[in-house]
Amino acid sequence: MKPCFGYIRVSTKEQADGASLDAQKDAITVFASQNKLLVTRWFEEQETASKAGRPVFEDMRQRLLCGQAEGVIIHRIDRSSRNYTDWAHIDELSQQGIKVFFAADGLDFESTGGRLMADIQMVLAAHYSRNLSFEVKKGLYGRIKQGHYPFKAPLGYLDNGEGQLKTIDPIKGPLVKLAFELYCTGEHSITSLTAEMARRGLIGWGGKPVVRRNIETMLRNPFYIGKMLVRGTLYDAVHEPLIKAGQFQRVKDVKAGRHKKKSTKHKMTYRTLLSCADCNKMLTGERQKAHVYYRCHTYNCPSLSIREDRLTDQLQKRLQALRVSPKNKEYLRRRFHTWLNNTGPSKLNNSVKLRIADASSRLDRLTDLLVDGTITKTDYEVRKQNTDFELANLREEEQKFADSQKTSADLDTLLCMACDLTGMFAALTVPERRDLLKNCTDRIVVRQGEVRLFAAPWIKELKAMIKDEDYQPAGEVFCLPEPAQKGVKIELH
Repeated sequence: MKPCFGYIRVSTKEQADGASLDAQKDAITVFASQNKLLVTRWFEEQETASKAGRPVFEDMRQRLLCGQAEGVIIHRIDRSSRNYTDWAHIDELSQQGIKVFFAADGLDFESTGGRLMADIQMVLAAHYSRNLSFEVKKGLYGRIKQGHYPFKAPLGYLDNGEGQLKTIDPIKGPLVKLAFELYCTGEHSITSLTAEMARRGLIGWGGKPVVRRNIETMLRNPFYIGKMLVRGTLYDAVHEPLIKAGQFQRVKDVKAGRHKKKSTKHKMTYRTLLSCADCNKMLTGERQKAHVYYRCHTYNCPSLSIREDRLTDQLQKRLQALRVSPKNKEYLRRRFHTWLNNTGPSKLNNSVKLRIADASSRLDRLTDLLVDGTITKTDYEVRKQNTDFELANLREEEQKFADSQKTSADLDTLLCMACDLTGMFAALTVPERRDLLKNCTDRIVVRQGEVRLFAAPWIKELKAMIKDEDYQPAGEVFCLPEPAQKGVKIELH
């Protein structure tokens, strides 16, 4: 009896759990008994035959070429190959004198007619595989164009069965949202954010703590703003977004370096916030014994270092210069509410609508340029993604004007904050103090151990409103010098 290998295959693990492999093995066993062949070894594979490179099939082929068996028995032609590369390998085995048998097809692979019929059946199997792939892709893209995501739900969402929308995971969803918020602050690198989310209990795939790869994939996935990125093309989705488009754009800006990412090794309280008044360079924090000092490292700069605790005291006092008196606060509140009740919001809303129309027009022009061949498909997709993100951001901005009561409350909150910046600074934590300084100052300069603040644009706008010619503010509200230009020293008073 000729020693032969037996090769059985299914395409997926689900098929392997059924009766297909056993049925193939039984058919091969009967064929071997009828033709006086002995199956010395079985090769079982759970891999599609549409693509070349099956590991078990390749191992079997190499063993046959080494002479470990005189032939191979396969159930049917479509079990052996559905691509021309593997079919050429089977033909090579036959030319090397190795017998190739197909138990269920009844073909004589060594005769001219039998080889022709085998070739025809392999072409039909390859065509079936390609057509099946085409139909599956057509169905997938049909669902994608309807706004459904037909793949595995990303971290923070739940799969609800075939054809059902992905929904926000009540446990992981809020943690994923928090991860975006933390990264937007600029206080975290990918590494530190991964450690922070693992500490907070965010679980990745398989019930394991999140790893860096999970966080990187999550931060660049537009699925969280109601979009789907499939093979470089951005589609609109109908599932509930987890974050705002503006927040997603902020994350992109941080990753692209438009906003400086912070070191995770030395977290000085006022890192990157202070600049030297003499040379306009950033002050660097250094820990010496029990204190932290900030100083300029420019050669020959006359600026002195300043200790962190003394710096904090000065900042708290300087913020008093931004204080809005109760009388001025009431005046500003009346002006804000008058503006809200008149045409102010509608003018802003009309401005946003015009920007939305402009972005939509640019999308149409992009399509024309693609059709005319002026730009490539790759350029088109990149520009379209950027414009889609811009549109999503503008529509979110437009939605903010829909609720004037909420806008009124926001303005009242803003005034309350502007009225007591010093008290807020004293009560906040270190990260919150940094946020307060970022929001309320345009620049913080230090010269010879003295600190000066430059007001943020919104505070300057409040100043301009208070100095309206029809209203005289009570006392001095702002005492901030104008920002010094690079290379020009400022005078301290």
